[in-house]
Amino acid sequence: MDYGAKGDGVTDDTAAINRAISDGNRCGPGSCNSTTTSPALVYFPKGTYIVSDSIVNYYYTQIVGNPNCMPVIKGNSEFKARWVIDGNQYGSDGKLGWGATDVFWTQVRNIIIDTTEVRSSLQVAGIHWTVSQATLLQNMVFRLSQASGTQHQGVFIAEGSGGFISDLSFSGGAQGMAVGNQQFTMRNLTFNSVLTAIDQSWDWGWTYYGLKIINCTVGLNLTAVTEEGEPNVASVVLFDSEFSNTDKAVVTALTTPSKSAGGALILENVSLNNVRVAVEGPSGATLLEGTSGVKKIAAWAQGSRYTPKGKRDVVQGNITPNSRPGSLTTGTDFYQRSMPKYESLPISQFVVARAEGATGDGHTDDTEALQAAILKAAKSGKVLLVNAGYYKVTKTLYVPSGSKIIGEALPVIMSSGSFFNNMQAPKPVVQVGAAGGEMGNVEWSDMFVSTQGAQAGAILIEWNIVSKPGAISGMWNVHVRVGGFAGSQLQVEQCLKTPEVLVTTTVKEECVGAFMSVHVTPFASGLYMENCWIWTADHDVDDANKTQITVYAGRGLLVESVMGGVWLVGSGVEHHVLYEYNLVNTRDVFMGQIQIETAYYQPNPDALLPFPRDSRYQDPEFKQGEDGWGLRVVDSKDILVYGAGMYSFFNNNNVHCSDQGNSTKCQSRIFNIESSEVSVYNLNTVGTRYMITQDGADVASWEDNQAGFVSNVALFRS
Repeated sequence: MDYGAKGDGVTDDTAAINRAISDGNRCGPGSCNSTTTSPALVYFPKGTYIVSDSIVNYYYTQIVGNPNCMPVIKGNSEFKARWVIDGNQYGSDGKLGWGATDVFWTQVRNIIIDTTEVRSSLQVAGIHWTVSQATLLQNMVFRLSQASGTQHQGVFIAEGSGGFISDLSFSGGAQGMAVGNQQFTMRNLTFNSVLTAIDQSWDWGWTYYGLKIINCTVGLNLTAVTEEGEPNVASVVLFDSEFSNTDKAVVTALTTPSKSAGGALILENVSLNNVRVAVEGPSGATLLEGTSGVKKIAAWAQGSRYTPKGKRDVVQGNITPNSRPGSLTTGTDFYQRSMPKYESLPISQFVVARAEGATGDGHTDDTEALQAAILKAAKSGKVLLVNAGYYKVTKTLYVPSGSKIIGEALPVIMSSGSFFNNMQAPKPVVQVGAAGGEMGNVEWSDMFVSTQGAQAGAILIEWNIVSKPGAISGMWNVHVRVGGFAGSQLQVEQCLKTPEVLVTTTVKEECVGAFMSVHVTPFASGLYMENCWIWTADHDVDDANKTQITVYAGRGLLVESVMGGVWLVGSGVEHHVLYEYNLVNTRDVFMGQIQIETAYYQPNPDALLPFPRDSRYQDPEFKQGEDGWGLRVVDSKDILVYGAGMYSFFNNNNVHCSDQGNSTKCQSRIFNIESSEVSVYNLNTVGTRYMITQDGADVASWEDNQAGFVSNVALFRS
């Protein structure tokens, strides 16, 4: 409204809204490749905002409505654009404004999109969301035309590398969601009176749960095929969901599984109420019967299946469902919880970081001021609001039990200095709970933790909180970013990739950016992590050419929780030296569509450099020439993986090793299981010769499980 929008349901607010988003010399589609220097939060008070053209999103933007009285963005009868909110605008040349795999750190929350006044024959979508990691759509309502022949869509996704979406509802329209992307986790979606709830054009791996599909013709349409007639949807896992008064729950492109592993589908704990066909194949073939009454699908699968000893077969039918530990469930469903909004609290219940003396200017040492603000908020039972900015810290920040912390436009806590630069004596940047375990609860949302310059001993987040059922702790949209941003001193100028230089003994010390990204210690338990992207930068986001860099961060996410009770929902860990995920001596861990990329520079140097093995932190052992693990599980039980994308795209920064059908591949092994009980639904790998290694034996190979660009194993249990 500061830019002239009225929200009165009459005035055309298109121009005013676009002025608000673009103000401040920000990064617009087609005008810059990416940036970390101009984030924005665009706030919509209650009201109905009439638009006649697209609202064009800019890079690193949060569009947030009033959660207590959600604003409506409504297309009028003159609306002629393809999208109401355009999250990645196409240019006149037909190219996206930003590369689909490079759109990070953008959100839309607490918004109603209404196209009921737009001509029903016009193909229009509520939002175009062709994005990648650390992005979010949440708490949105899509009201679409229900007129005969409607062409309206709610969410349209064409490509990218997502991502996480939750808490959306759709009514009317031809498709609630028309989506295609490498991978996504989507939960708590409701579709009512939509012709096709979800129309999936392609994917590598996709995880849906908490779906409610009511009064629809088709629930999930997975029938898209390649030019060769193979399934274009490599894999989907769907669980803890309901279909009611719907003709066909799922329609697939696969009649029977074959040597081609595409079209993998896993259903678990799915309820049917008056559904004619549960799963339909090509030409109307019924693969799984529906019911005129009520029916529960315990577990059903189609795709390739492996035994622990490496025997491969194909399955299309009922399977034994996972045994779910009680620590991970509410009733029969997996526990889930959305990011707290604190919408019912008055302003008096917030402590504001800058009002307490922290500057967030990226230069001042904010350690003492930010620590004091954290302790003040926790002691008084208030929420700490950390204003947008960069908060430089030179000592560990301690976050006590009872803390509630939320960021504005993803502020950054940035470690700096010698305190964090001793590889032999690592120190946490943010220590949540006292070392050795602290009983209680912590809620932390919408922030970054990063490093500046050489920080070879920095553990960015150390989690020690012991939480009990009914008071689970959580991190929502809390991201780690090591290097690749302005002010990090880990950019092109310092850490340009050098694939032509053989690295065998030492690396550039100034480019050793972190010891470990996240450590869930043995004492911790009851941790819910949702949409957390743990990223060691592979390129400089603020370089006009997005030039690749080589930054060394030793370890990704280490989970050692002895008691367990850990949920990793829509998480991604990328480009660390020794491993991305490492689960050791733990139990009861849920992983929903984890996304992994190994280091682009390996094996030059290999996983032996620059971090020597440190047994205090459960490091794996490597031989000369080996690459780091994507996922490693050791001496653990009840590890439940509901979708995993494990990618090795580069070998010494050369991408051609991951070309489809390339028999050389980028690395030999990526997923290691040792003396553990693990169940995996829909494992997808890229650029890796052996997909699973168990107790030293290679179980599955890429060539036996090709599913287009990826290789897929639908079901593996150790």
